[in-house]
Amino acid sequence: MGWRALQRSIQALLALALLCFTSTPTHAHDLSYALVNVTVPADRASVRIDIRCHVPALIIGAPQGHLAPDRLAVFLALDDTQLTARQSIAGRNLMGGLSLRADDRLIDDARLAFPSAARLRADAQVPAASPKPSAPLILTAALPTSAASLDLALPAALGPAVVVVHWPDGRVATLATRDGERTRTIRLAGPDPLADALDALFRFGVLGFHHILPLGLDHIAFIAALAIAAPRLGGLIRLATVFTLAHSLTLALAALRIVEAPSALIEPAIALSIVAMAGLTAIRGPAPAGPVTTVVVFGFGLLHGLGFAGALGQIGLPRGQEALALIGFNLGVEAGQIAVILIVLALVAAWRTKPFYGARIAQPASALIAVAGLIWTVQRIGGLAAATPVFGAG
Repeated sequence: MGWRALQRSIQALLALALLCFTSTPTHAHDLSYALVNVTVPADRASVRIDIRCHVPALIIGAPQGHLAPDRLAVFLALDDTQLTARQSIAGRNLMGGLSLRADDRLIDDARLAFPSAARLRADAQVPAASPKPSAPLILTAALPTSAASLDLALPAALGPAVVVVHWPDGRVATLATRDGERTRTIRLAGPDPLADALDALFRFGVLGFHHILPLGLDHIAFIAALAIAAPRLGGLIRLATVFTLAHSLTLALAALRIVEAPSALIEPAIALSIVAMAGLTAIRGPAPAGPVTTVVVFGFGLLHGLGFAGALGQIGLPRGQEALALIGFNLGVEAGQIAVILIVLALVAAWRTKPFYGARIAQPASALIAVAGLIWTVQRIGGLAAATPVFGAG
């Protein structure tokens, strides 16, 4: 293969990858975690588990998340008899993939209850701009006499989960799991502070990484635009550091409820930041990171931090471990961003120093990213009326 043919192939691959972004509808912080509340009564004779996920999606066998218009129409067309039949199938599938153990012994007589038909139909129509999940599925089970511990694994189809354990004396612990992963052992007598702290740091780090790769298409696009735009590695490192400091600041302020911002404004603004960052490179080509660019990237970082806070806010920080969970989530986000930068640099490394890099690779790729950002901006502005705050009333 000749040099020019290879160059055209690389350009085509970049175009194809970025066109996948433009063709994928995105609501940056659509709830992608199942929220699970485990309540341990004082007598430890039973346990109640509330599973908050997108139940309408579960019922019709769709991926977790807001229903696409065609699937929503299918769901709303179900009459009560059909809905009950679908619930029965979904319940069997859910229980077949769910594992609840007490003292390492499987509990096989748990009972599952669905929300009412009216509530399900209302939840199915929650706009995509809102991260609100459905009313919970309620699982109840008797515990063996003198049981000392409990652990739980949800079906992998529900995706990542955040499990909040409530003890009768008011103590709370928050655990996080990946798709289908079993929780660590939950002591029925109460939390284990050291184990909970280490778990919060690690598990929230995994959630932070997952929020970038593969879920954060808009954040991926912005970081990719940043990596493509910087002609020198030193300038890229400086811009990435400024971006990190900025979004770490607003993520911490919002997560600790010091700052509140409406997602109806933040989400379109994040999309516009992609348009601005990539569009500038598409017009002028790669350029050294001067003071103005640095300030602009810092401002965009503040916006993206509020976006990260929107995702974290839906999960909630574990009581008593807020700082560790926040650090873990932020480290996970940073690991995801570094991974994106390394991938982009690997794709363009052989051409970054070539005279044609700006006109034939950086500018076309940036133009595609800018188009993706513009499409997302229009999508998100369309959902302004139904959007909910990043933190607060909820």
